[in-house]
Amino acid sequence: MMKRKGLTVAVLALMLALGMLAGCANSAASDSDQAPSGQQGASTAHATERTITDMAGREVTIPTEVKGVYCAVPTGEATVATLAPDKLIGWVNEPSEEALRYLPENFAKLPVVGGWMGQNVTANIEDIIALDPDVIIYMGSGKSIGSDTSIPDDIQTQTGIPVVVVSSDLADTATVYRQLGDWLDEADRGEQLASYYEKHFADITSKIDAVPASEHPTVYYAENTDGLATDPEGSSHTEVLSYVHVINVADVEMKKGQGRTEVSIEQVIEWNPQIILCHSGFVLADDIVSNPQWADIQAVQNGRVYNTPAQPFNWFDRPPNAMRLLGIEWFAKVCYPDIDVDVNQEISDFFKLFYNVDLTDEQLAELTQQETISFTGAKASASR
Repeated sequence: MMKRKGLTVAVLALMLALGMLAGCANSAASDSDQAPSGQQGASTAHATERTITDMAGREVTIPTEVKGVYCAVPTGEATVATLAPDKLIGWVNEPSEEALRYLPENFAKLPVVGGWMGQNVTANIEDIIALDPDVIIYMGSGKSIGSDTSIPDDIQTQTGIPVVVVSSDLADTATVYRQLGDWLDEADRGEQLASYYEKHFADITSKIDAVPASEHPTVYYAENTDGLATDPEGSSHTEVLSYVHVINVADVEMKKGQGRTEVSIEQVIEWNPQIILCHSGFVLADDIVSNPQWADIQAVQNGRVYNTPAQPFNWFDRPPNAMRLLGIEWFAKVCYPDIDVDVNQEISDFFKLFYNVDLTDEQLAELTQQETISFTGAKASASR
């Protein structure tokens, strides 16, 4: 009898204990349900970092709020200058006074800390770290950025700052604006620029596609200070020429990196191009037309030697950037005068949206007249 009574007491004690535990659990659950919604998932709501996958396939942890950006290559600067100009905190190269006329006023005060340009590395690691950027942007050809990430990986290791990689290919321009817009907390702006680019790119390329192949001119793309270096069809440096459907006469081996395969004047004479396009950062149309070595080439004889427009960044290459849309439109009009494109209107609309600049008639004329100064200050002048 005593054993049964003791067992009954034990059972009752156990049931009481279990009831108390259940009550505590319900109370805790009730308190949780009544907690302010902003406190739920606090680790998510107040996260200071997030992990993204860049265009090279690298997983990178970046701040959720990006206030300062350094670009390891000039290509990145040209992109951020239009997407998030207030977040750019330093230059790879010092911009010329001419370029600064079309850029935000504070850009003239940004420090120059160097960067990575192919084999030419001018970066000052200590100065870059001192800038304290939240993110470093590295841009490279979309054809190869995923196969070799040694440079951005090395930059990240040296600086301790997250490096994100995006493509510099012209066809990826809209994607890059959307991607960087997300990462830099500028999604609306990124979408605005991307949509504009897609629409106008599709419009001009469809008009170029309608030009008969028989009307496609032969073109020599002159680079280096003597004009005797060039890049062939298929090079990332001649993308604008490819989209305009000109016949690139350069039958040369493609060099990696900075490109610019050297050629002889005899080769250029043999190619005898109808048009010579001078990259205004290297050589000028006046240099070509005033040199008797070039006199027998039909482009010189017919007055069809041109400089690439270069403000505020080159419209063709070096650095490859969004200005290439204008490069396509401008060069299409040079090559196909009857093509239906109002170049001046396209330039005005582009500068208003991408740089928030209302061009004066004088500025509009200066941008496309064949007298120009490159981004880094190299003088270029020609009358054609």
